[in-house]
Amino acid sequence: MNLSDGLNRYQKDAVEWKFTQNTEAMARDVRSLILLHGDQPTLAALAAAHALLVDVEKWKAMCLKERMGNAAKNSPKEVWEAFRGALDAKTDVQSILSIMRLTGFGASQDEETGQRRAKVATAVLRFLKPDEWGVVDWRTIAMLGLLKNAKGNVDQALELARKEKPVELRSALDIVDERGACEVNREYRAMRAPAHLTRTVDVEMAIFGLSLMAWPIP
Repeated sequence: MNLSDGLNRYQKDAVEWKFTQNTEAMARDVRSLILLHGDQPTLAALAAAHALLVDVEKWKAMCLKERMGNAAKNSPKEVWEAFRGALDAKTDVQSILSIMRLTGFGASQDEETGQRRAKVATAVLRFLKPDEWGVVDWRTIAMLGLLKNAKGNVDQALELARKEKPVELRSALDIVDERGACEVNREYRAMRAPAHLTRTVDVEMAIFGLSLMAWPIP
């Protein structure tokens, strides 16, 4: 097996894959609107950006209502400026911090560690900048580590993964801050050429797909 098998597994759920494709199309439209309007967006452009944020939250939450609702608390102007800042940023950290201003996307700090959670913000960047970004979550971090341990051998990595307890992995990898998210994405990017994949998001989706083989979602 190889990473392409993971990407095929990711795309196997027709409904989820269609939602992903539709959201990617929305993001392309919003990027074009930001390029066109800059700091003087129309009401329609603001509404389009806000709708994209709400759909990204829904996508990341896998439509679970208890994990949704924060995106709508951000004003259209706040969303527009966060998106514009992410697209104009000169560095990865600046890009993700722009998204992390938003409620529900990393604005608040964890009470115990003082860290800000960057995982959901990476989902926004995954749509706004798919060539450079993929989602970071416990599944991809864990599987990425196992792939490194297996020196890129997918079959061996899956064998190792099936010996792990996903509940423990989820707990151990609960918090990822902005710098951790950027580091994971640098690792995704380094895998593009060896895997013959053009976009960073395709590498991420492939790794996520492998995680679904190892740890199916109930």
